[in-house]
Amino acid sequence: MPASFAEIIVPVAASLGGALVAGWVSYIAGRGVRLHEWKLLLVRERILERQRLYAKFIAEADRNLLTVATGGTKSIDNIMPLFALQAEIWLLSGQSVQYAAKQICDLALSANAAGKDRAEGDAFAAKTAFIEAARAELAALEARVRKGGP
Repeated sequence: MPASFAEIIVPVAASLGGALVAGWVSYIAGRGVRLHEWKLLLVRERILERQRLYAKFIAEADRNLLTVATGGTKSIDNIMPLFALQAEIWLLSGQSVQYAAKQICDLALSANAAGKDRAEGDAFAAKTAFIEAARAELAALEARVRKGGP
């Protein structure tokens, strides 16, 4: 006995419907995974950008203080790169890192002031405070990623 039209269409329609549902679920799941990976990549880039910025800032501050300590010329031009890096820190970082960076810039400014033999303040303490604030901020960013937020 030959198969009727309904006996052929019902299994084909069920198979196509199942394939469509499976495809839709796969698309939604894949989209969610891609979105999550994209967010993780953004946070990773933010962390790397801040690490580079903080390292450049510390290196420039050290270079400036060593230049003045070894008898180099005192000039505002010496600290302009440091202030440019501080401006980037103000755009990207939290308040504790901004305050610590300001302390370092204040020390560099006083070290380059005309008529002063040495900087007023403790450069090591200011640098340590900046490093601690920067590490805490980077750890907070990483913790947010672990919780699932961007």
